[in-house]
Amino acid sequence: MKANPWKLIKDHYRTLRDYRTDEVRKRDWALFIGVPGVVFLLCLVLGLHLPEGASIGLLTTAGVLTAFFFGVMLQVAQRALDWADGKPGVGPETSWQARFLQEIAANAGYATLISILVATVFVGALIATNSTLSTILSSLGVALSIHLALMLSMVLTRIYALTTNRLTDARVGGSKGNVHHIAQRKSG
Repeated sequence: MKANPWKLIKDHYRTLRDYRTDEVRKRDWALFIGVPGVVFLLCLVLGLHLPEGASIGLLTTAGVLTAFFFGVMLQVAQRALDWADGKPGVGPETSWQARFLQEIAANAGYATLISILVATVFVGALIATNSTLSTILSSLGVALSIHLALMLSMVLTRIYALTTNRLTDARVGGSKGNVHHIAQRKSG
């Protein structure tokens, strides 16, 4: 089925690994899953019920972010097509570029899905007539919004790292056959 998002979701979560060792980055999992999970539970315990204006504002923000991340996906797809059509040589630099483009596409695609989910949850919170359902949807919406903000930060940080890496190469006359990986965080 073409509308099945599971491969995209799995590919996104595969990026939460150390690039050099391929080991799962536990801190990334704790940040991207644990923090929103704790926020969700805390909001439930506190009985959060977002006012209509807050839900509308967050719904609007989710819509804008959906468009942003979808745009990132389109730009990455165009870059990948142009790059692949240029028949790049085989080697470590080519493998690195292919992997980076695939990972950015997975991250941006996943963030697009989460943005759509956030918007849907806030619509539900707006129309919920049951107080318990409103609290659950408000809490879930806030937690997913935090998850989305973390995703935005990750995508922007990765794109910035690639940009500065390439500009540094350009300033010093190109990579000259050397593979310049994006600076990696310490394993953990």
